[in-house]
Amino acid sequence: MIKGSLTVIAISLLAVTAMCCESRAGSMALQGKERWLTIASTKDKDTAIAIAGYYASERARVVSTQSGWFAIVLGPYSEGSIEAIKKAHDGIGEVPKDALLSRGDKYIDTVHEERPWDEQRLLATYELKKPVQFSSGPFTFSVSMTGDEDNPGPTTASATRNGELVFSFTTPTDYSMFGSDAGLLKLDPQTEGPQLVFTRYTGGAHCCTQTWIATAARDAIGWSLIDAGALDGGGFYYEDADGDGALEIMHVDNDFLYAFDSYAGSFAPIRVQQLRGNQLDDVSSRPEMAHLLKRDLARMEFEAKLDPGMWKSNGFLAGWVAAKQRLGQGDDAWQTVLENLEQNSDFGPQVCKTGKPVEDCPYEDLERIPVAKALAQFLAERDYGELPPMARALLK
Repeated sequence: MIKGSLTVIAISLLAVTAMCCESRAGSMALQGKERWLTIASTKDKDTAIAIAGYYASERARVVSTQSGWFAIVLGPYSEGSIEAIKKAHDGIGEVPKDALLSRGDKYIDTVHEERPWDEQRLLATYELKKPVQFSSGPFTFSVSMTGDEDNPGPTTASATRNGELVFSFTTPTDYSMFGSDAGLLKLDPQTEGPQLVFTRYTGGAHCCTQTWIATAARDAIGWSLIDAGALDGGGFYYEDADGDGALEIMHVDNDFLYAFDSYAGSFAPIRVQQLRGNQLDDVSSRPEMAHLLKRDLARMEFEAKLDPGMWKSNGFLAGWVAAKQRLGQGDDAWQTVLENLEQNSDFGPQVCKTGKPVEDCPYEDLERIPVAKALAQFLAERDYGELPPMARALLK
């Protein structure tokens, strides 16, 4: 009797499970003329998230499917063809040739949704005569700038605790009046409160956002100001990559810019840093950051899918092989690189035939290092994993 009862219960549970799954399957199915624009599909969630990031302005979604794969979709749209969708929504940009329209009968649920970059900003803009202020517990933080458009002044960042001044830091004056941000971010999990992050833009082509971080490290007597450096474009972006409640600090490796191609043709892998105490540590190669490296590589390869000509671009190949090598995939990647590098490129490291430093060398004495050797040397000098044998052989 008991055995029979257990059988009935088991059958009932299977029925409930089947009804559950049946109701979920196709729950994203559309009606009428609306269709999802399916950009790609993949078994790997990190790859899917990377591709979705390329279409952040269109709020791309990663959705689960009945097959167990993940689909990257935009929309829904009511236009009847992909060309009509692109014409009506010009912000989409390029889509792969194998993209398709789907009613979503086999799509189950959204597992990730991208937001436009302006909605992902964690810092607030401050301007001349428009300071910003933040509060955390007994602390009030203020960030402001002085000067005028002809003579930009410094930024002053300060904090008070219950009305009493705790710190006041003032930056140099050689910065633009525009592109300055500030905010409270939790970067060090060991501190009681958040850190004050503030930036200034240097101006000029392809440059540069200078970032400072004010922090009260654990067991420290007071607050310290950390110069986090100047980085191309908008500087750092932030994400809690390891789930410890504190944000990692990420940026593209600026060493790759102009190294093997023009600025526009350069591809740079990401770097990941953590603030611990008064120190910024590079943690890019730690196992818990591997999913970020996978996404970075997937983003590069998706862009190359949209433009296959990138596989003949030295700038792309340099960034791509670095990303592959850091994930332990350097052997096959170097074979691809050696087959596709443009050996007569005008970009790449040089040496002076007379032994002088390159910056002091007359033009006629400059000699360009062979591109493949230069790339191997470039990666060997940086933390991108061990070179495979075919790359090490180039350095002999």
